[in-house]
Parts: sequence; C-alpha cells; structure tokens
Amino acid sequence: MKSLLLLLALLPAIALAAPRSHLVIGTGTITGVYYPAGGALCRLINQNPALPECAVLSTAGSRENLSLLQAGKIDLALVQADLLWEAHLGVGSIRGISPLFTLYTEPLNLVVRADSGIASLEDLKGKRLDLGPAGSGDRTTATALLEAMGWSPDALPQESPVDRAQALCAGEIDALFLVAANPSQIITDLLGRCQARLIPIEGEAVETLLANRPDYRKSHITAGLYPGQEQDLASMGTAAVLVARDDLPASLVYRLDAHLLADMARFQRLHPAFLSLQKEQMLSAVLPLHPGSQAYLEGAPPPAEAASAPELPAGDGDTAPGTAPGEAQTDQTP
Repeated sequence: MKSLLLLLALLPAIALAAPRSHLVIGTGTITGVYYPAGGALCRLINQNPALPECAVLSTAGSRENLSLLQAGKIDLALVQADLLWEAHLGVGSIRGISPLFTLYTEPLNLVVRADSGIASLEDLKGKRLDLGPAGSGDRTTATALLEAMGWSPDALPQESPVDRAQALCAGEIDALFLVAANPSQIITDLLGRCQARLIPIEGEAVETLLANRPDYRKSHITAGLYPGQEQDLASMGTAAVLVARDDLPASLVYRLDAHLLADMARFQRLHPAFLSLQKEQMLSAVLPLHPGSQAYLEGAPPPAEAASAPELPAGDGDTAPGTAPGEAQTDQTP
C-alpha cells in the first residue's frame, strides 16, 4: 500500500518530466550566416521550457529548406525572400509555406578579379561569370538582375565551379555573384588572398527590378567593412526570412513569436546580423504572414489547437544523432 501511495504521489512529477516535443529549423552550410543565425534562434527558444525543444539542421540553403519543409522533414527554416516570392507566385512545386517574420537584408555582392577590367555592371558582357550552383539563392538573385539588364536566358552562364572562390583566385572565372550578409568571411578571404574587388550594383536596371519585385530592396556595403574599402558601395538584395509550414499550429507560432520578439534588445544580441532589426519592420512581410504571426501582430492570441506542438515524422528524430539541442549535424554541402 505504501508503495502504491508513493507511486501516486510521484505521478505529477513523472508527467512534468515527460520529454519536450521538438522543432527542427533548416539553415544553411556551416560556413554561412544561416547556420549560426538559426542556432541563435534555437538557443533562445530552448530557454523557454514551455516551448518545443529546438534543433538546427545544416542544409544546402534556401531551396533545400523549402523542399524539406514541403516534405514535412523540418518545421521552420531560414530562406531568401525572393525564393519564397517565386514559390508564392507558383514557380515550382513549393506550396503551403508562410513567413513568421523577416530578418536581415542579404545583399547581392559582385566580386571580381583585380585584372578583370570590370568596374560596373555594364562591363560584365563577355566576361566569365559565375552565378552560383543551379537552384541556389545566389543564382536566383543574380539571374533576376541580369534579366532586368536585358540578358536573355541563353546568355546566362550555366556552369558553376565546385570551389567558386578558388576558381576566382586561380583566374578560371572573372567574377562571381554571392548573396550574403556583410561582412562575409568568404568575401574577406577573396579580397585578401586573391586581391579581388567589390563592384557596386546600381543603375537603371536595378531601379526597374526594385520597382517590379517587392521581394528585393536597396542595400549598401558600408565603408570599412572590408580591407581597402573606403567608400559605401551601392547594392540591392533580398532578405532572410524565418518561415514555417502552414500546418504548424497557429497557437505555437504565436508563442514562438511572443517569446522571440518579447525583448528586442535581447534578440539583437543573438547575432551581429540582428543588430539593427526592429520588430515593426520584421513583421512587415511582402507576403501574408503565418496565421500565428498575424495573430501576434494583431495582439489577439489564436485558440489553442488540440496538438500545439509538432512531433517529428517517423525516423526524423535522427536528423542530428548525438547532438545537443540547438546544434546540428555538420553537412558541408556547398
């Protein structure tokens, strides 16, 4: 009898000790910005025991993240806004994904060899360009720019070297486009090791593109971010967006937003790319927000669903075997 009474007394504690449900956030390669940024978001989520436990998955980037979301393999992801915009317009097969909020601007950077003779966008014709791997965010944004400049699809270079940086240093290509928040370690390396240069991205074609695509925005590379860069450089780019599947419960997304954005000073300290973020701008997405984020914006909590936190599909709990919450497997796919 005493044993039974003891067991009954321990039942509440046993229930409280039940394992938390999980969220997996798709990021990017471990050398990029998405991976540490996603890790920072996960660490903040994991500070709240009432939320699912968050883990980071290293991926090839935005396009793979959208595919993984579509397949139900992950729950949240960081993606480029222009890829999300294309999905919204029906380009490709991605459906049922919405933004929680917008993060930092991701400029399109044009890096050229010092001996390339390239000083502006107009000098690119006839040069050996690398737009990035097929399906990559780099190629998507660079293609949008070149098509706005009047380049035909047939004129766009299709091949991309496996090691883009080494190809530029070795003189195998004259220039490459790279979508990355600045300062970027890759660009720092190219400017130092290979004496490459950054070229401004500006002109009538850029203005036309910005006027027709709300997923693109003006940007600039601040003077002094890189060795030898003494002046601001004009650019354009897209934004990094935190997204989720539409079937992720609105009540859960509301609670995620409420926790992540409750203290903006705390949020800004998570990562250098977050330093200038303001809540109002983050919730001003070019596409409709996830219902949970829209509810958070309106200050009206949605009713709790029967299951307020997702469980991983069978087998997906092994995405990062042996790793701690908030960490990821080291997938170095470029």
